[in-house]
Amino acid sequence: MSVVVVLDIGTSKLCALALCTKTARPLAVRSCANNADVEGLPAGRHEQNPARIAADCRRLLKEVLAETPGAEVAGIGFSGQMHGVLLVDKANRPLTNLITWRDQRTLEQEKPGSLNGALERLNADTTRRAGCKLSAGYGGATLHWLAANGQLRAGCIALTIADFVAASLSGAACTEPTHAASWGILDAASREWDAASIARLGIPAHVLPAIRPSGAPTGEVLADVAIQLGLPPGVKVSAPVGDNQASVIGAAGLSGKAAVVNLGTGGQVSVPCDEYMYVAELETRPMPIDGYILVGASLCGGWSYAYLNRFYRELVQQIAGVNMTEADIYASMNALAAAAPDGSADLKADTRFSGTRADADLRGCFADIDCANLTAANMTRAVLEGMVGELADVGRLCGLGHLSHIVAGGNAVRRNPLVVTIIEKAFGLPCRLGQAGEDAAMGAALCTAVRLGLLAPEAVDRAASA
Repeated sequence: MSVVVVLDIGTSKLCALALCTKTARPLAVRSCANNADVEGLPAGRHEQNPARIAADCRRLLKEVLAETPGAEVAGIGFSGQMHGVLLVDKANRPLTNLITWRDQRTLEQEKPGSLNGALERLNADTTRRAGCKLSAGYGGATLHWLAANGQLRAGCIALTIADFVAASLSGAACTEPTHAASWGILDAASREWDAASIARLGIPAHVLPAIRPSGAPTGEVLADVAIQLGLPPGVKVSAPVGDNQASVIGAAGLSGKAAVVNLGTGGQVSVPCDEYMYVAELETRPMPIDGYILVGASLCGGWSYAYLNRFYRELVQQIAGVNMTEADIYASMNALAAAAPDGSADLKADTRFSGTRADADLRGCFADIDCANLTAANMTRAVLEGMVGELADVGRLCGLGHLSHIVAGGNAVRRNPLVVTIIEKAFGLPCRLGQAGEDAAMGAALCTAVRLGLLAPEAVDRAASA
């Protein structure tokens, strides 16, 4: 039996998964919290210890391999958190911590290398080529800051955390287009570093790693690492896949016929397209094998429903003197929303309570209140319709006519069946609930198996829809 083993390196969780290449189904999954956060940093900074992450990843690999005795390991793949960056030396030893996507040092105005200064060096053409606007936490902005503050050591190489863990197993320090694009300095159409952007940001070109195809082999497990993990010699190590793209593959496959909607604390919609296209309000991200996804996000997303939950709990306590649990309030809210009419009797909820990425000052509201429709049921359903409608508006910016259906995931969907119905109306497409599980790890495993010639793309689509 042949298996592909993958590591998904998230900001808060690490996961290892073994995929049977015959059935395209997982055989074993192990996960643990990512406890590598570095304490005592200045406000607004977020770093993680890469050596700690690598050690925990090896432990998870050993645990998953122990659960698949006798299996032939054909390759090791990776998915990982995007945008972040760390520096390594020529022997792949960390020179810095991982500076994650949550880090805000580029917004510090009192030091050189602020994001405002970086943006002044760029222009509309560089943003169009990158498919995204350079933002705080993006590797390109962070490298600009490190260069401006004299912190790029001679001979260093910049990697993502997934690149680093892969290099620690194979010795090959490189990246691939999905992670490279997340730094905001890739020419997304050619899938090569954007030399003009890099020069304007003052980033030495030699700091950037070589770009290899996503999910494709970059080397073999080092002999001493193979012994430590109990692997035979010759096991291939593949280039990682960004966690957003991997999650899309895990949920919807490779056909490019389904958009993926995720409603958790935030909200995100990923719409596939065959060719590179630029939409100013969205990010265009390369998919690991073919095509692209256009990605849009809402800042509140599923949190909007939690916000309403808090309001109801406070209202009940303050008006009736009754303390209800969050779970009881949610159960009542779900029942109220299901009983409300489609369209919430014309009551509208704009759930942009924290603004948008383009307009941080924008705020939400309830509108079209008449003398009869201001009820708890209508308010509750209107919030659900508002948070889905915001993502549907984003999806329509890139066109939905080529899609056959929507795949939905996230706790805000899984805990309330009505949301699937609301998604279908808002997007005008059938919607199915995605499989509960490790979408990013599954997507990376499926992609790696395709790159190794062990699975056909059609088998990936069947696995995602099973």
